[in-house]
Amino acid sequence: MSLTQLADPTLLPTLLEAAMLICFGVAWPLANLRMLRSGRAEGKGMAFTAIILCGYVAGALAKLALASHGDALPPVFWLYALNTVSVGGNLLLQWRLGRRPVAPVAPVAPVVLAAVAG
Repeated sequence: MSLTQLADPTLLPTLLEAAMLICFGVAWPLANLRMLRSGRAEGKGMAFTAIILCGYVAGALAKLALASHGDALPPVFWLYALNTVSVGGNLLLQWRLGRRPVAPVAPVAPVVLAAVAG
């Protein structure tokens, strides 16, 4: 990397955007793995996840729009694409696991404590 590239005013914002996408990009597969292991979709609603998915799609489309005007496709586009796939997988898991019938919990017999007279 040359000094000219380091002086680019867009470098720091791009690096910070990439850091954000990497952090979220690690979180979503972990959430997917947790759902697969537990077999339950709990903790967040499908609407919440769908809104986040729309945000990632919008971010990716913004990078594509910049590239369509002659700019190079920024590398963070691929982070948006990867996160979109992870969040889409999370949404599918929520839909699939949320539709599974919940096993009824067996009733617990009341415990009666007898006082011992002595």
